[in-house]
This record gives sequence, structure tokens and C-alpha cells, in this order.
Amino acid sequence: MTDLTLELNINSASDLEYVNHITKMNVYAVITLLGDRNIQKVKTAVDRYGGSNPNWNHAVKFSVNERLAREGRLTLVVGLFSSRILGDKGIGKVEVPLVYLLPSTNGNSNGHGMKFATYEVRTPSERMKGSLTFSYRFNGAAVVSGPVHHQGPMSWAPPSQHGYGPYPYMSQPPPPAGYGPYRGVNWLGNPWANPFQTNMGGLG
Repeated sequence: MTDLTLELNINSASDLEYVNHITKMNVYAVITLLGDRNIQKVKTAVDRYGGSNPNWNHAVKFSVNERLAREGRLTLVVGLFSSRILGDKGIGKVEVPLVYLLPSTNGNSNGHGMKFATYEVRTPSERMKGSLTFSYRFNGAAVVSGPVHHQGPMSWAPPSQHGYGPYPYMSQPPPPAGYGPYRGVNWLGNPWANPFQTNMGGLG
């Protein structure tokens, strides 16, 4: 299998947990593709106006090993952080096994148009609060043209390849067939560590 290019647009988040006690919450996202030897990560700009409903519309491109992705070994992680003078603080994160975003190999692909997805945000206390919306598409030899769909909010449900109906919320994604249980991602040893900043303390 060949390498694919994953094009993402991190659109917005809504109804996020407010983690600042005093100051306004200025939110940014760190997008990471985990599971390959070379970890890829990108940081968005800080939204200083939206508070718990930030907007970024930040474009990202990742190189994807299709074999690893189809084996369920790659995970897209979007961590949300509040930017603070005395140390940024984790708000929540979304983890999506990349196999759920991949176009199928039978021609039923998300194709060349951007496909939208909305996932629930998991907070450091392991509860679901708020949602993250992004759009995506894959480019490469294995990707063929197909329709564009819009999905309702999800926590772990795989994107639909047919129709527009909503998904039931799921506490964790089902394991890809033949590859054992999905155990989630311990993000670089600390699930709330921002790889772009080491000081995460301080008061908001």
C-alpha cells in the first residue's frame, strides 16, 4: 500500500469546559498523528475571542502510511488547551483511530471533497464535555471520487459511508477486526501534556 495525504481543517469547538478561574479562556488545539515512528504534530493559532466556543479553521496536512492506518495502528489526537501566562491548561481531547476515517477499498470513498465530522471532547476527569468539528479528506493512489457527507456529533462512532443519520454515543471505539482491543492513547506519556510547552501549571 502507498502513503496517503490526510488533509484536515480544524474548524471549531463548542461548549468546552471552562478551565480558567479568573481570566478569559483563550483556546488553541494541538493536532497529533500517533502510531508511526515519526510522530507528526501541528499547533493552531490561539482563539482569543470565542471562549468556550473557539473557531480556528486551521488547515493541516499529514503523511499517512496506509498499511498502518488500515491495521488500526494510527490515531488522530486533537488536544485542546487554554493559553495562560503562568502555564497552559488542558481542556480536553478527541482521539480517533484513523481506520474509521479512511475511505474504503471498494470504491465507497470520501473522495476529493472534504467530509465533516463532529466528536465529543473528553476532559481530564474522563467525562464528555463539548464537541470538536473538523473536516478531512485523503489524497493518494487508493482514493477515488465519492460523495461528501456531514455527520452528527459522535464520541467514538466511526464515520458513516452511507446517508446522513446520527450515531449513538459510544464510550470507546470498537476494536478493528483482528487487532485486539483499543486501549486509547496515552499522549506522549502524559495524556494532557502539550508537546509545544512543558510548563502546564499556574492559575487561570
